[in-house]
Amino acid sequence: MRVSLVMTFAVLLLGCGAHAGRARLQDAVPLPDDAELIRVQSRAMSIYDTVRAAAFATEQMRVQGDGDADPGEWFFTVPLEDGWYSLFGVLDGAGTFTPAHAYKAPLEDAEQVEPLALEALPRDFSPEARAVQASMVASVEAFQRHTISPVVVLEDDGDISVYVLQGSMDATRFALGGDMRFRYGPDGFTQREAVKLHSRVFDIDTRPRQKGELYEGSAHDHVLFGGPLETELAMVMLYPELGLVAVVHPSHPVAYVLTPSGAIRVMTQAPAQRRVLQPDGTFAPIDSDT
Repeated sequence: MRVSLVMTFAVLLLGCGAHAGRARLQDAVPLPDDAELIRVQSRAMSIYDTVRAAAFATEQMRVQGDGDADPGEWFFTVPLEDGWYSLFGVLDGAGTFTPAHAYKAPLEDAEQVEPLALEALPRDFSPEARAVQASMVASVEAFQRHTISPVVVLEDDGDISVYVLQGSMDATRFALGGDMRFRYGPDGFTQREAVKLHSRVFDIDTRPRQKGELYEGSAHDHVLFGGPLETELAMVMLYPELGLVAVVHPSHPVAYVLTPSGAIRVMTQAPAQRRVLQPDGTFAPIDSDT
């Protein structure tokens, strides 16, 4: 593994030379500090958990034959203190969400999902539905792709964040990039942030590659961000067959290598400065990472 990472890092650094002109224009983009890397990792794990919980709920609905719901209805999964809540339903013009099907799973084991009676829902989920609808509409307008998935994250201050990830109907392919991040007030109406995290979509064939052959998008540079993004790390965790994704900014000789375990390797030209943000959220010298 160490040889592969060093080789990837060398390719990325050499590649940066081709962007020297653009790099001078992007000097103002800072490298992420430790707190930002920890935030990226923590949020990536939240995205990973939510996507898995949503997938288990969708599969449960299919297996149990609750597939009479209109495919055009909204679906999203929300983590609350007592479990994962996955809801299928409709949102009317006034922004009121009416659930048609609901599922619940323990936070510690999303695979143990079960149908939930609608009257047992703990509260109204209209704010999340409004945020999801607005986010998905904006994503379709931005990328002209309709196979997308929302990821809802409830912020500590009551705000609602929604990540929109690209999807694929082909089991041998998935889309990296084309992702957006939104933030809304607690009502789900007031939009505070709308950020396009990648300007393009890498349509990746996930069938086995020859030894040493990288997937498209496995090594790419950022322009607007100095380091890795939470959606990138989450996708590597969700699709471990990728092996790794390495990102750089053209103006900085640092590569961030994202791994399926959730670790982030910080690769620099100086070996002594190379280190890893381990899955438990602590930093260690690169040689101590297992």
